[in-house]
Amino acid sequence: MITFSKAGFAAALMIGASSIVAIAPADAKKKEEAPKGPVLSAEFRKPALEAQTALKAKNIAAAEPAVVAAEAIAKSEDEIYFAQIFRLQLESDRVQAASNGDSAAYRRGEIALIKPLEALIANPKTLATDRARFTFRLGLIQYDQKNYAASAVLLKQARDLGETNPDLQLTLVKARIEGGDVMGGAADMQQAIDAEIAAGRKPPETWYDYIIPRLAQADKFDDFIRWSQNKLKQYPSAKNWRTLVIYFGFSGKRSDLLDKQQKIDLFRLLRANNALADLADYGQYALYLNTSGLPVEAKAVLDEGTKSGKMALTREDDKALYAAASSAIKLDGPVAPREARARASATGIASIAVADAYLGEGNYAKAVELYKVGLGKGVSKPDEVNTRLGIAYALMRDTANARAAFALVKAKPRDQIAAFWLAWLDLGGTPATS
Repeated sequence: MITFSKAGFAAALMIGASSIVAIAPADAKKKEEAPKGPVLSAEFRKPALEAQTALKAKNIAAAEPAVVAAEAIAKSEDEIYFAQIFRLQLESDRVQAASNGDSAAYRRGEIALIKPLEALIANPKTLATDRARFTFRLGLIQYDQKNYAASAVLLKQARDLGETNPDLQLTLVKARIEGGDVMGGAADMQQAIDAEIAAGRKPPETWYDYIIPRLAQADKFDDFIRWSQNKLKQYPSAKNWRTLVIYFGFSGKRSDLLDKQQKIDLFRLLRANNALADLADYGQYALYLNTSGLPVEAKAVLDEGTKSGKMALTREDDKALYAAASSAIKLDGPVAPREARARASATGIASIAVADAYLGEGNYAKAVELYKVGLGKGVSKPDEVNTRLGIAYALMRDTANARAAFALVKAKPRDQIAAFWLAWLDLGGTPATS
């Protein structure tokens, strides 16, 4: 009989690694020493030593019959445990050799590791740390095989068993999301982000970037807004502002769901953040404005884009848009004469139109006055008016009143647009850096 440390053996085993803890020869310990670990029969020891030697040398051809013999002879729980360890190492070495560094080939071949891993996970002799590690590895295999539901279960078990591999949490997130559980994946990612923040570290930007578009694809836009707000707190760049706002209001079917006025208020947010990118942004924004009776703002937007160097009025359509805005400004004349008529009107319609014009001109104090006049007389779209009242306050740096106005916006998607503006206020209400 011979004894050796099961803990030392199991701790040394890494799937695909070459190191195997040596099984000592029979005379390595004095007969009077009491066994400190598992006891192996002399019958089992012979093929076990042969398997160990061959596996250490990466000699798969020699290891195969030795492992088979050890499996056939194994009777005690300890012998069965070590036979399973040998089998796992053999199959891992075989897959690595066959794939020859090709990751796709390895993923195809790693199916052979499933049974040995399952056997060791179920074996009561497996150490707790190894059971956690083997469960994690099995979860990765199931993920590679696109068995996402099974992978998520195993990865969660591995985490609960104490596995600390840094890839575990993110793989669990991906398994849940790829398996259709977007909200479960988002919750797991939030847990990882919270842990990073609690540890005084900045969560990687890629973690947000993985979740946010998937929330959009799943039409979970309240959660999309919350995640966007959290990302912007960590990464408040103009580029990120544009990406998130475009995802929200201008991509896919969302682009058809939001109306022109809602998109104008999103463009206004991008403008406030210096996040308009090119002619496509400036031109579409100006077109919406000009066709909404706001030529002063339309011309100002095109002038800003040209001055910034982000666009040039070279196409005939763009030149025509600029000319149309300039002509409309001359035709409309100053806003002030319209204000008196609006205040005298029985309804709030004219006051809101004048307030919109003042907002477009950058006269935010006057815009606030006229929005309030319009709201006092009654309006058909209070959420739109309160959004713009909040924008006027925000742009004049009256944060408290801006928050109060945005809080009055209740219906979707207006409340989500207001939430984006609130995120900007949370970050100081100043243009984002590039």
